[in-house]
Amino acid sequence: MSHGKKNKEDLASLIIFVILGVLPPAAIVARHFMEIDPLAWLKIDWGRTVIGYISLILAILICLFNFYISIYVPWEYKRKHGSMKDFAHFSGIPILGSIFVFCAGALLPPSIYIGIFLYLIYVFDGNGFPYIFFSLIRYGY
Repeated sequence: MSHGKKNKEDLASLIIFVILGVLPPAAIVARHFMEIDPLAWLKIDWGRTVIGYISLILAILICLFNFYISIYVPWEYKRKHGSMKDFAHFSGIPILGSIFVFCAGALLPPSIYIGIFLYLIYVFDGNGFPYIFFSLIRYGY
């Protein structure tokens, strides 16, 4: 009986992660490609662009750090040592980069170039939602 309950909990968690993982790309598409303001209901006038650029800078820093820790460091270790034996895993900053990508995508003025750039850092974030989806698909939920 408990096995069925666990599967329901796993499925619910997967659905929540999918919804949260779709929000940043949806905000980027809405704001930068369709010029629809996903946060219009908040009526933010003052400081919107400043907060957007701060979010962009934080997203870049966190996503680069996560990429370095999660993707580059293991690759470099395997290249130098020939295997992953004795590799000590480092943890990045999970999901936080995706949150800042969402904030930057929703707050910055519409620009196709900014939208493309935000998509790139979202995808290359080694501890963001795309990586979680890849892990769930690869190792199962």
